Parts: sequence; C-alpha cells; structure tokens
Amino acid sequence: MVFSCRSDFTPRLLGNFIIRAALLLLIPVLVTEAEERVAWTTSQIEGSPDPPLPYTAEVIWPHITFDEGLDLTFLESEERLFVTERFGKIWMLPADLNAHPEKAELVADLGQFIPEFRFVYGLTFHPKFRENRELFVFYTVTRSEDESTTRVSRFLMDDRLNLIPSSEELIVTFGGGGHNGGDVQFGPDGMLYFPVGDLAPPSPPDLHNDGQNMRTLASTIVRIDVDRKDPGLAYHIPEDNPFVNHEGVRPEIWAFGFRNPWKMCFDPVHGDIWTGDVGWELWEMVYRVEKGGNYGWSIMEGPTPTKPDQPMGPASISPPTLYYPHTEGASITGGFFPSSSRLPALKGKYIYGDYVTGKVWALEWNGKRVVSNELIADTRKKIVTFGKDPEGDLIFMNHPNESRLYRLAPNPKTGATNHFPKRLSQTGIFGNVTREETNPGVYAFSIQAPMWQDGYQSRYWIGIPGKDRFPSNWIENRGVPLIRWETSPGTVAVKTIHSGHNRIETQILHFDGYWNGYTYRWNDDQTDATLVPKEGLDTIIADKPYRFPSRDECIRCHGSNFNWTLAFYPSQLNREGQLDRFFQLGVVDERFVEMGRKHPLVNPYDESANLDQRSRSWLHSNCSHCHRRSGGTSTTTQMNISAPNDLMALIDTLPAKGFFGMEKAPNIDPGDPYQSVLYYRMATKGAGHMPMVGAKTLDREGIRLIHDWVRALDPSTPMAEASMTPKNVEEALALYHKIQTGALSQAEIKRAIAACLNHSDPFVINLFAGFSPP
Repeated sequence: MVFSCRSDFTPRLLGNFIIRAALLLLIPVLVTEAEERVAWTTSQIEGSPDPPLPYTAEVIWPHITFDEGLDLTFLESEERLFVTERFGKIWMLPADLNAHPEKAELVADLGQFIPEFRFVYGLTFHPKFRENRELFVFYTVTRSEDESTTRVSRFLMDDRLNLIPSSEELIVTFGGGGHNGGDVQFGPDGMLYFPVGDLAPPSPPDLHNDGQNMRTLASTIVRIDVDRKDPGLAYHIPEDNPFVNHEGVRPEIWAFGFRNPWKMCFDPVHGDIWTGDVGWELWEMVYRVEKGGNYGWSIMEGPTPTKPDQPMGPASISPPTLYYPHTEGASITGGFFPSSSRLPALKGKYIYGDYVTGKVWALEWNGKRVVSNELIADTRKKIVTFGKDPEGDLIFMNHPNESRLYRLAPNPKTGATNHFPKRLSQTGIFGNVTREETNPGVYAFSIQAPMWQDGYQSRYWIGIPGKDRFPSNWIENRGVPLIRWETSPGTVAVKTIHSGHNRIETQILHFDGYWNGYTYRWNDDQTDATLVPKEGLDTIIADKPYRFPSRDECIRCHGSNFNWTLAFYPSQLNREGQLDRFFQLGVVDERFVEMGRKHPLVNPYDESANLDQRSRSWLHSNCSHCHRRSGGTSTTTQMNISAPNDLMALIDTLPAKGFFGMEKAPNIDPGDPYQSVLYYRMATKGAGHMPMVGAKTLDREGIRLIHDWVRALDPSTPMAEASMTPKNVEEALALYHKIQTGALSQAEIKRAIAACLNHSDPFVINLFAGFSPP
C-alpha cells in the first residue's frame, strides 16, 4: 500500500542496488514473450458507501515535523505554541496558525541534562507565567532495566523562552512502568492537576491492583497547590480536596479508578474535568470527572466487570459518561471544547478522537446528560493529542513518525451523491462474478506465506486503473531495510475467502489517497455477494462462529500509518515468476523486485523448508502488519521478514504488556518456549491472545512451529517439564505442548484441562480458557 517516499540509501546500499538493478533490467530478455499491460477501465468503485462526514483533517504547516510528538501547549501570555516530543525535546512555534514559520525553535532537550531521562509526557505553564517564568513538566527516569520513576518538576524559562536546566525543582515523584497519563494542567481554580494511569503494563489488567488502592497516586487525578508548601512537601494540599481526612488515602487525590487517562481538559463553562480513559480489551471511555469520583478500574472496564472481587475504594463506582467498543476504535485520546467561531457547529462541544482509527467525535452535554455524540471526521491520523490556538480553535497532532499539526476543516465532499456498489457484481472487478472471471486490467496473483484464517483459503487479485509503475524506495529503520511504494489512485486489492468451492466473502481494499476496506458476503447460491454493513457482522458458518470485519477493523491492519497491502508485497510475490511478471507488466519497479528476492518468504506449513525461514514467515504474515515500524503498537518489535533475528527486538527483550505469570520472562527466551511470552500469547485463547484481531481459532500448526523454532534457537537450554498438576505457568505450557502434539490420551487430556481450569494461578487458567483439544 502507499507511502510518501524518500530515499535513505547508504552509499554501500546504493552501490549494491545499482549492480542488482542492472541485472534486473535483463529480466525481460530471460523470460518468455512479454505480456502486454492492460489498464483497468471498468471500475465502479468511487467514494464510500457511507455519507461523507462533515470535516476532514487539514495540515497546518506541512514542512514542519516532529519525532514522536506527544503534547501541545498554548502559552497565552507569549502567544506561543509548544510541542513536546516523547524523547525530551520541546519546540516552540507561533500560536498564530496563519503565520509562516520556516521551522520550529528548540527551547529544551531534557535528555541532555536530566540523568537517566526516559520520556516526557506533558508540560504546562503557570497562570502567572509572565511574572514568575514557571513551567511544570511531567516526565520519567529509568530506575532499572524494566522500571521507571515519574516526576513532576518546576522549571524556569529565560526571557527568550529557553528552559533553564539548573532551575529544576522536584515537586512530586512516584512510581512508573507504563500507563503514566501525564497531561499536567492548571485548573480554573489555580490548582495544578495531572492524571496518572495504573502505572502498569497493559496486560494483565492492573497488575499491582492499584486502581482502587488509595495509598498510591496510581489510577488517579491529582490536585495540588504549587504556590504554597506544606511541611516536608514541595506543594500544599488544598483543604477542599475530597480525601484530606480519610485514613489510608493520599490526600492529593481528586478522583480515582482510571486505567490510563490520556489527555484531559476543563469545560470552559462549568469548570468540569473531562478525560478520555484508554480501555483494556473491550471499551474506550469518556468521563466527566467529579470531585471524589470513583471510575471503576480495575473492578470495571467501562460497563464490564474485569476484576470484581477486589476491595472498592472509598466511593461508589460512577459509570462512563460515554463509551465505545473496540470495533469502532481502540485507544481514545481526550480532547477539548473549542470556542472558536471558525467552525461554529463545534463550538461548546467536547471534541475527542481515537489514536488507532483516527476518528473524531463531537459530544454535546447539556449539564446533566449526553445530548448527542456525532462522528464528525475520519482523519486516518494517529491522533495522540489535541490542543487549542489563541482563538480557541482545536488543533491536533499525529504520532509517532513525522508528527505534524492539523486542524479540522469542512469536508468538500459533504452532500455528495453516493453511488457505491452494493453488490460485488456492480464493482467492475469481475466480468462474470459467478465464475470470478476478472475484467481486463485486474490481475490474479498468489502469495508465498498465507496468514492463518481459521482454516479457510484465499484467492487474490489487484486492479490498477492506469499503466504507471508503482515507484518505490528503500528506507532503513534501526538497521532493518523497509520498502515503501506509491499506488495509483483507484487501485483495488481483492481477496476472496473460501472453503473448498464455497465462497464466504470477498474483501476489497480501495485506494483513494488512503486505503479503505469493504467486504461482500456471498449468497447461498454463490451467484453474487452483498456489501456487509460498516459495523461488520457476526454469524455462524458451517456451525462455527464467523466474523465479517467492520470497516474500522480493516483500518486497524491497513491504516494510514503503515498504509500497505499485506498480500501484494514483494516477499509474498516471490514465487512462480510473479515478481518478473509484474515487473514486465510495468506494475512494480526494480527496488520492489530486489526487496522480494533479498528477503524471501516460504510457506510456513511446508515441512521441507528451513525451520527458521518457516517461523519467520509465519511471524511476518500473522504479526508484522502491526509489529513493524509505524505499525501502531506500543512495542518496538519488528517481525517483518526483512528484520534479521538479532534486530527483531523480540529475542531476549522484555515484553511491554506483562509477563503472564512467568517471572521476568522475555518475549523469546532462546531455547525455552515455556519461558517465552510470545509462545504464551499465541497459545492462549484468553486475555492477551495474539494476533489480537482476525482469526477466531488457534493455529495449532503455527503454535507448534514457533515452539520448535524457539527451542532450536538454543537446544541446550533447560526448560520446564510437563506435569498433570502443574505448579506454575511454565509447567502448564509444557503440558499444553504435550496435549497439542498428541502425547496424551483423551482421558489424560480431560484430567489435565480440568486441573488447569481449577488452578490457583489465574495465568494458568487463562492459558486454557476456551481451549479445545485436538
């Protein structure tokens, strides 16, 4: 799929490329008579089946980019806008969005003067900044390999608005480790507020059970007075904080029970706090926060019980003001109430977005309840933060690479007539849809390493309106070569999922500047297929649950930040002369062909192939659409086939989302699959299962393949032995493997599963949740 490309060749790579490219130019001479390229001219796919949304994303300064920007802060007294990057740089821009700055001005690099600096999450300026020059920064420092400490510090700025490193005064410090929150702000009452997450990895949920533990600042919103100091503190605790006189409760707490409150704001009319709380497995939440409120985590995730047996904090649980499921988005970003007159329909509404899907909503609150919640934009940007300009207009920033500033603008397509094809036969892809005979310009292809699809198979096509080549470029990320290529507008990638002769669905990716996903369900007569609603569809096929994906779910794997087709990919096409064919046809260029040959895939289920190649091919096909550069996950692993084993950030690296009951277990422990988090997450159908989206069933062959590969990395490594009554997760994984490989009788399997489902360790139970023996 499409990337905006640039060349990052090193001289050595460039020299090798020139030699290989010269050889590639000889390809047409070595193959049979050239096939003539035909343009696809019958496409009827245009626009969207849904009415155009009222707003779209408009970039403010296209030439100004940031590296993992996380926060936007407006300093009113100086009419300046500050952008904070995750790794510690703070940049300054004019607050006037009509200005024409050549570049942003660096005012601080925290990593250069704070020992063991790790990440910065937010900053804010004192309401009396012009008088006292104070700003407050929320950041973390490394305490050990997998632990961090969070700090909120006061700094001073000089007259040129440069941060003075020597001026740091530590205000408050507490734990770290994940889910930090960090959107530090002054309220209309002059108090300093900041949200804190549960300070734990994403899974298992609330690892330290701090969501309702009021002895820590985890999972809370904190309120302190930084203009006064209590004895022994660098701040004063306001007397009207709700838990000042509660024994065993930190008096700084204003509200509690949050998982990861990501960005907050104050209602300019009522002064209420609003925040978006990032959910766990099911929901994303919006909260209107009240004094002393309990918002449920981790007893509840939104409306759903999560860990209901733990003690509740000193307040009853308040429900979310609004929540949405993970079929619509997967990581909420809290927003603001715009007060600008530029977009009058949004004035006074709470505007918030989703990091994964790039969607933006406008919530209207009448003081007592939600009056409306309208989806207003599909930006396809990974919205990490919102901010405001001097006029009260809303701005936002994408993440992680080449972060830019955007604002909403009226969508010129609003009100356009919709003629999107409702049946597959109307798309212009197939001349005869019943026999799947394609129109000229639509080319069939096959792939080398199919992903697991619950045992179903797939056929593939690509339709290209013009005759232009897809120009491509190599880039290098952390030593790993990657390829980007530009696709012609109107191109479609097509996949029909079938079981034998019975076709289930045909999925279409259509490129109109972004890739958009649609799926068509085949009728019982196998004569045509009908467009599935945008919400997707859960049904039963052949007595098994089947999910037709929603359009939002399509975006999660084919979104703008990675923006590629998973099947029409160099390494997947490296079979049966397909790379040569598409080069001859003028579809792909030399770089595309070279990438496919340099990093070949194999069929993971072909036992005659090399074990390492098979395993890496399985990981590429099933995991790398998210676990790669700009894949949208919270980890830095690179499972794409072009990453050598030592650069995957997977072997001997600690997981970002918990150990699942295995003490300090890495993602992959060479030689020991039973001490490898990757193997556990593939094996379980319970919480933490990977891949997170897609197949409903376990790929038993794939699980065994990864088991054998991990073992082969160092066969001398000792590992746990299976036990019918396992003492821990490691022994349970060994028992799981014996069941999967048919080493136990049916009676033994039944007894083993029963023992594990009644185990005292919740991670052993989770391993066998929903498990079906072979």
